[in-house]
Amino acid sequence: MLCGEYAVTIGVEALALPVSLGQWMYVWEFDSPGGGDRLIWEAKEKDGSTWLNESFALPLETMEAETEKSSERDRSREVLHSMLSMVAEGFWKTGKSYRIETQLEFDRSSGLGSSSTMVANFARFAGLDAQKVQQKVLCGSGYDVAVAELGKGLAFWKNAEVANWDAWKLSADLTSKWKIVFLGKKQNSRNALADVKGKLMEIEKDDFLMHQLQQVCAAVKMANQVPMLEAGLEMWQAILAMSLGLETPYQHFKFQPTKGGLCKWLGAWGGDMLLINDVFEESEREALKKYKIVDWNQLVLK
Repeated sequence: MLCGEYAVTIGVEALALPVSLGQWMYVWEFDSPGGGDRLIWEAKEKDGSTWLNESFALPLETMEAETEKSSERDRSREVLHSMLSMVAEGFWKTGKSYRIETQLEFDRSSGLGSSSTMVANFARFAGLDAQKVQQKVLCGSGYDVAVAELGKGLAFWKNAEVANWDAWKLSADLTSKWKIVFLGKKQNSRNALADVKGKLMEIEKDDFLMHQLQQVCAAVKMANQVPMLEAGLEMWQAILAMSLGLETPYQHFKFQPTKGGLCKWLGAWGGDMLLINDVFEESEREALKKYKIVDWNQLVLK
């Protein structure tokens, strides 16, 4: 998401684009062994190593709710179970077992959408509404699942719980000097959203602030010059940070604002990624050298 983070959950339009890397899902159906029908789910990292391997009896049995002290594996198993429970009755054939294998094309810690691409793939396979699946298992706005489904840039907004989107393009000429900084620290988007939920509700009741956010996002959407685009992104970040009591990357990393520079969070604030331009990169070269940096136009699909 380039613009609209957090506020998209209260009806402000968000602007988002897909990246060239994604996630594969393979499904095998086979005769069940003597132990009964089962579904095995194995999730693999970019390097092919397994980070999750779970097995469920079919028909699917009930599962206890997640506790605050549950491990990452417990939470991941609950997500899978919740998603599998949405499948229509009779979808899994009696006497058959299934193996589902997912394979990431990017590092799971990058924040590029391991959960949203999984939901989009599974919904397509199982004939489910991907937005309804994500609402049940991820609880975010659903913009990332929509991008994963369509593979195109889009403007995304919600009316109540209904997701809407329209085509949106961002010229590669405007982003030729942009870089993405991978911070190697994956943020939990659900927790990040929960932390600011109360303040978001206050913003939603503030007509003036809502109008400000909508106007800034509209300016970014319509920008046809680099200075206008980058100034809009910086303004969006500043207004939202002040409204939600969050740190900008300048505050978080003690960066110095630079004339003509751009430095903006991508993903949940405090982790995942930074969007920077060449002017900012030059001014903070020493501080940034420990991170992986990729050209925007190399990663983001046009």
